[in-house]
Amino acid sequence: MEYSDLSKEQLLEIISDLTMLNDQLLEEKNQETSLNFSWTGNLGHWYWSIRSNKVTFNPLKVISLGYTEDEIPANVSYQFFTQLIHPDDHQATMDAMLAHLYKGAPVYEAEYRILCKDGSYR
Repeated sequence: MEYSDLSKEQLLEIISDLTMLNDQLLEEKNQETSLNFSWTGNLGHWYWSIRSNKVTFNPLKVISLGYTEDEIPANVSYQFFTQLIHPDDHQATMDAMLAHLYKGAPVYEAEYRILCKDGSYR
């Protein structure tokens, strides 16, 4: 990406997203949360800028599902992942997100199955 080709508004959006991400990472580091995920390396951590609908995440999360880095879009939206959630887990996962965003739940925590490239679920 050539930043010189971007508009002032696009650059400000990038700065805003990076500032928010940095603040979240610092807060996590200060809390020193120890979360155990079934995937090695806490691949479940991700950050969603609601305003821009861009998700920042560890690419190994997608690679561990059988996809290649070339198959990951340049700008990943929240829907990129939610469309892969097992149908039986989808509503509970969305309810957990809404509880976090609008009902005061301190964290968004959900356990769900996600579709792998080969058609299986993890």
